[in-house]
Amino acid sequence: MSAAEERSPRRRVLVVDDDPEIVTFLATLLELEGIDSTVATSAAAALEKLEHAVPHLVLLDIAMPDRDGLDLCRALKKDPRTRNVPVFVVSARPGKDVVERALAAGAEEFIRKPFENQELIARIRVRLSD
Repeated sequence: MSAAEERSPRRRVLVVDDDPEIVTFLATLLELEGIDSTVATSAAAALEKLEHAVPHLVLLDIAMPDRDGLDLCRALKKDPRTRNVPVFVVSARPGKDVVERALAAGAEEFIRKPFENQELIARIRVRLSD
């Protein structure tokens, strides 16, 4: 880690997925890379977390039982506090139409599961450095 990285505040990512194993894995991966994370296992929990702190980036699953991830993405992009927060949709759903729907909902990136860990981290780092 460079001296500049040590002085700069750590970046924070909100990880939203209804699978506790996935959020734990992603949070651990981010932490190992020096990126702080907050996790939510539902859209409602994510909205509650956003009331307390706005992250620098959101990793968001599409398929959640309480609210569709794309609906949550649209809500984030309409909210003045979070409209400029990059959203990465992470999903195993196949098809070009899913990618198009995610981007139309306001997501900056679509990442298909399974993904390469270092590729995900590289894409996150690029977006966090903007």
